[in-house]
Amino acid sequence: MLLRVGAAEASQDGLGEPRPYQGEEAVDRALQSDVAIIRSQPVITDALDRMSPEPPSTGLRNRVDRVLRARAERRTLERFNRDLSVGVKPRSSVIRIAFTSPDRERALAAVEAVSAAYVARRSLLYLNGGGGRQDGQIEHYAAMLDATEAEIQRVRLDYDVLDITKDVALTSDRLDGLTGRMAQARERLSVVGAELIATDRTLSREPARVLDSQERTNATPNDEARNTLLRLRQERTHVAAQYAADWPGLIELDAKIASAQTQIAENNLDIRSSERTVRNPVISELASRRAGLAIERDAVSRQAAELAAQVEAVRQRANQLREADMRLHDLERSRAASETIYRALLVSRAGSRIEDQALDDHSTSLRVVQPPTAPLRGRSVRPALALAGLLLGIAAAIVAVTVATVLRQTFITPDEAERALRVPRFMDFDAHESAWRSLAGSKAADRLADRLADVRIDAQPVRIVQILGEDPTSRARLALALARAMARRGEGQVLLIDGDMADRYRASASPQNLRRLPTGPGHLDVAQMGEPALWAAVAPGTSSIGDARSSIEDLGRTMILLRNAFARVIIAADGPFDSPAALRRHSVADANLLMITAEVTRGPVAARMRDTVLSAGGDLLGFLFIQRRRYIPEAIYRWL
Repeated sequence: MLLRVGAAEASQDGLGEPRPYQGEEAVDRALQSDVAIIRSQPVITDALDRMSPEPPSTGLRNRVDRVLRARAERRTLERFNRDLSVGVKPRSSVIRIAFTSPDRERALAAVEAVSAAYVARRSLLYLNGGGGRQDGQIEHYAAMLDATEAEIQRVRLDYDVLDITKDVALTSDRLDGLTGRMAQARERLSVVGAELIATDRTLSREPARVLDSQERTNATPNDEARNTLLRLRQERTHVAAQYAADWPGLIELDAKIASAQTQIAENNLDIRSSERTVRNPVISELASRRAGLAIERDAVSRQAAELAAQVEAVRQRANQLREADMRLHDLERSRAASETIYRALLVSRAGSRIEDQALDDHSTSLRVVQPPTAPLRGRSVRPALALAGLLLGIAAAIVAVTVATVLRQTFITPDEAERALRVPRFMDFDAHESAWRSLAGSKAADRLADRLADVRIDAQPVRIVQILGEDPTSRARLALALARAMARRGEGQVLLIDGDMADRYRASASPQNLRRLPTGPGHLDVAQMGEPALWAAVAPGTSSIGDARSSIEDLGRTMILLRNAFARVIIAADGPFDSPAALRRHSVADANLLMITAEVTRGPVAARMRDTVLSAGGDLLGFLFIQRRRYIPEAIYRWL
C-alpha cells in the first residue's frame, strides 16, 4: 500500500515560533518519523489485533493461557516484523508498505490492518493535547512579568535612578574629574611645600645688609703741585732755548721743578677710600614670596580636603549605582527570558490550535494514493538474495586481501622482496627445501653451493661468503647446510664460522680434532666436523673476526690466512649486524647474502641489513628467500 505525506508535515513547531517549510531534508525527516511509527510495536500489535481479534479471558486457567498466548504473540510479532517492509520512495513524499506472505488474502489483510493502525496511532500521537497546560503557563508567565516590572520600578525608586546607563556614565565622568583634580591639588600642595622650604632655607642664608658702593682715591683737595710742575717745565723749556745751561735763572727753575716733584711724591702716598651699605633687597622679596606660598598652601590644603569629601560622596554613589545596576540587570534579564517564553507560548498556542484543526481532518496530511494490491502468483527472492550474498562475499574477500597486502610488512613471494629491497634474488627455496636435513634440503644446499662456485667477482671466485639473517636458528642451519654442500664438492677444506653455535661445535668435537690457527694478534680454534673436509670455528671471539677491539687491518690479515688454509669460508653473521665487528666483516667478505624468511622477515629489517652492508663497503650478492609457501597459484601471486 502506498501512502503520501502532505507538505504540512514538513513544518515543525520550534521553541520560539513554527519553523516554515525547510525543503527536502525536512520532508525526509517527517517521512522517516512516519516510517518509525509504522514499524513501532503498538502499531504492529494493533494490526495483529485487527487481523485476528480475540475476546478477553479470566480465571486461573485463562491466566495460564494468557502467558502461553503472550509467548506466541511475541513470536508472531517477530515473524510479522520480518515479513513487513516499510520504506520511502526516493525523492518523493510517498511511503510504501509491503507484506510478504504465501497467502495472498493474508498479505492484503495485513497491509489493510497496518494502514488502519498507523492512521489511528498517528492521529493520537500528532494530536496536541497541551492547550490547557499552555494556557496555565501563559497566565503564570504573565504574572511573573508583572511582578518583575514592579520590582524594577521599586529598585529605581530606592536608588533614585532614572536611566541606569546614563547615571553610571555621569557618575563615572564626575569621579574621573574629581580624581584628576584631587591629584592636581595634591601635586600642587607638594610643590608649594617644597618651594616654601627652599625659600626659608635661602632666607636664612641671606645677610641683613649688603654693600651698595665703594670708592678709593689718592687725590688731595686744593693740590696745585701738578699744575705748578707743568708750568715750571714749560717755563724751563722756554728759558733753556734762550740762555746757557749754567744761567742762574735756569738753575733756579730746576730747583723749583725738583721741589714740585717731591711734593707730588708725598701726595701720592696719601690714599683715601669710602664704602656705602644698604638693607638687603633679596630679603624683602623672599619674605614676600614666603608669605604668598604660605597663603597658597593653606588654600590648596582646604581645596584638597573639599575634593576628598566630594570623591568619597561620588564613590558612595557609584557603589549604590553598581548595586542597582546588578539588581536591574538580573531583573531585566529575567524579564527578557520571561517575555521570550511568553511570546513563544502565545505563538505555540496559536500554532497548536491550527494543528489540532488540521489533524482532525486526516485528508489534509495523509492520503491513500494506491489501495493494497498483491500479485495473483507469488515469486521467491531467495535465488536473488543468494546471488547477492555470493557477490558481496567475493567483494569483501577482495577488499580484505587488498587491505592485508597494503598493511603487510613481511614478504610472501621473492618478487615482492626484490621490488621492495631493489636487490637481486640469488635463489629461493620453498618450505620443503628449507628443511636442510631432509633429502630435498640437501639437494637445495647443493644447488646453492654450485651456484656460488660459479660466481665470479672481478674474475675471482667467491671464497669467503657471509650470510646475514634476522633469525639466528635459521641462519645457523642454512650456513651449516651450505658448508656441508661445499665440503661434498671436494674442492678443498671448508671452514664454518658461526659465533652463535661455536659452543655447541666445541662440545661435539673431540680433543684430537681441535686445531689452533694463528691469526695475527690472536688465534682461531677450529674443530673438524663429521666430514673430513668440514671444519668449524669453536671460539671465533678470540680472533680478530669476533673481537670488537681489532682493526680492519688485523681482520684483513686474518682473512688472507684463512684463504691460504681453506678453499671456502662460510660466515654466519652473529650478533647485531651493525656492530663495529660486523661492519668490518661486511667489507672484507668476498660476498654477502641476505637471508629472508617468507612471512617472517619484516621489510624494514631487511632494508636496514641491506643499507648496513652497502654503507660498510661490502659486496651484496643478493638475497636467499627461504620457507616459501605456495597457497595459491603462481599466476595469482604475480598479479598481486
